[in-house]
Amino acid sequence: MKKALFCHCAYTDMLSGEMKQEILSALATAKIELVEITDLCELAAAKDTTLLEHFSSGDVTVIACHPRAVRWLLHSAGVDRSAAVDILDMRTDDVTSILKSFDSPSPSDTPHPFSISTRDWVPWFPVIDYSRCSNCRQCLNFCLFGVYETDEDGQVIVANPSNCKNNCPACARICPEIAIMFPKLNEEPLNGTEIVDETTERAKVKLNLDEILGNDAYAALAKRRRKRQKMVLMKRNRKKAEEERNACSSCDVNCEQNPNRQS
Repeated sequence: MKKALFCHCAYTDMLSGEMKQEILSALATAKIELVEITDLCELAAAKDTTLLEHFSSGDVTVIACHPRAVRWLLHSAGVDRSAAVDILDMRTDDVTSILKSFDSPSPSDTPHPFSISTRDWVPWFPVIDYSRCSNCRQCLNFCLFGVYETDEDGQVIVANPSNCKNNCPACARICPEIAIMFPKLNEEPLNGTEIVDETTERAKVKLNLDEILGNDAYAALAKRRRKRQKMVLMKRNRKKAEEERNACSSCDVNCEQNPNRQS
C-alpha cells in the first residue's frame, strides 16, 4: 500500500490550515497509509528513528514544502537519497493537484482531527544542498553559534541545529554557491525553491557579503573564525570542568559509602 507522509509544519503559519484540512479529509478515505507528523524539520533535526522507518520499505510520498528543501532535509536525517520518494509542495500546489497524485476523492465535510503538541524550540536551522556545496567553509567560519562543524572527512555539516538563532538566515545569504536553505523562511530561493537565475542570485550574494561583512569580507571572516574558535574552546573548557566536578562529586559519595576507605 502506498504511504503518504503529511507534514503539519506546526511551528509556522506558512501553510493554510484550511488547505491542510481539505487534503487530510480526502486522504483519510483514500486507499493509502496516511502518516501525519507534527513537523518534518523537527524530526530531521533530532534524527528521529521513526522518520527513517517510514522510508525503510515501499514508495513514500511526502506532502510538505519545497522539494529541494525536503529532499536535503531527509538526507540530513539519514534517509537514503536513492529511496523512492515523491514530494508534493503545499506551498505552491493546489489541493486538486495534490489529491490527483493519489486518485483521491474530493474532500469530505468530516473534520480530520490531529493533536499537535509542540515544544519550546522552534526547529529553525540551515539545510545544506550538497549538490551545490563546494565545502568552502564560509558558513563554518561565519556562524558564531556552533551550528556547523566538519565530519571525519572534512565536509561541513549542520551538527547542532538547535544552536541556530531563530529567524536568522545570514549564512544562507552569503553562501557563494547558494547551497544553504532554511525551509521555514519565506524568501526564494533560500527557502528551498529551485534556483532559476544563477546570475541574479550570485549577484545578490555579492551584495549581501558587502552589507553583512563589509568591504573586506576575508578579514571579517577571519576575525569571526578566531572568535568562533575562542568560543568553542571556552565551551569545551566549561564542559571539561563540569565533568571533573561531577567525577569528584561521585568520588566523594563513593568514599562516604565505603566504610573501609583510607583516611
